[in-house]
Amino acid sequence: MSESQVTAPLLASSVLGAAEWQMHYGERFALEGLLATLRPRLSIEIGRAEGGSLRRIATHSGQVHSFDLVPESDELRRDVGNAVFHTGDSSLQVPETLAELAAAGEQVDFALVDGDHSAEGVARDARALLDSDACRTTTIVFHDAANDDVRAGLESVGFETHPKVGLAMLDFVPGFLVEKGVYAMHIWNGLGLVVLDPDRTEPPITEPWRFDAAALQRRVRDVIRAEAEGAAEPAAQPEPAQEPEAAPPPPGGGAGGRAAALGAAAAAGVAAGWLASRLSRR
Repeated sequence: MSESQVTAPLLASSVLGAAEWQMHYGERFALEGLLATLRPRLSIEIGRAEGGSLRRIATHSGQVHSFDLVPESDELRRDVGNAVFHTGDSSLQVPETLAELAAAGEQVDFALVDGDHSAEGVARDARALLDSDACRTTTIVFHDAANDDVRAGLESVGFETHPKVGLAMLDFVPGFLVEKGVYAMHIWNGLGLVVLDPDRTEPPITEPWRFDAAALQRRVRDVIRAEAEGAAEPAAQPEPAQEPEAAPPPPGGGAGGRAAALGAAAAAGVAAGWLASRLSRR
């Protein structure tokens, strides 16, 4: 078999190769790993777009309720036979469907939230899931968790103190700062992971020892913008050279004295820099 005929299984998989996805590769495989582990009987997806994630959720699920403002395509309806498609305002349809599922004694095993990307919309969808009796041991994934508006909405919910939450990691898969293109300098993507477990007696599992990745992305963006704005300003003209004032010889005199003086100055500069960094963190 020639080299051109050999295809690595991972590169040929629908997880990597499907054109309908709106997630980057790391997110796709993380989602696939969760679904393969959970093998959910009943799933919910809020925001289906072209159906990239829906196809993978449906592959691993018994049934999926998929919500979007736009009707599904004929192709997607043919490809995903175990999906119940809901078209319209998910802020109304999701709570209604959850109430119907709870009344029927159904339990949602998995939910992907990727619909309204406003802070208010994300928080509303999250609270609809948290408040529903159909969601008790549900694994919830939030797409674009690094985006400014989405992150603000997620942080407003207070997952870490919610009585039903057993795990909360908003940087389960960190997002990224876009370098080029129409979304340059925007922060997008990232998967937030919340697992419900109302019977857990210990505090929710988190990772408090690491930096908030979304906050770091914002700080990096601010630095890059500041540097770009500084580079656009005209260069300052150098001051005319002046003769230095005569200074008394350093203690000990000669090269050794000069070295000692330079060393002391360097040490003072390091100390001043350290102090400034400490103060800036307060």
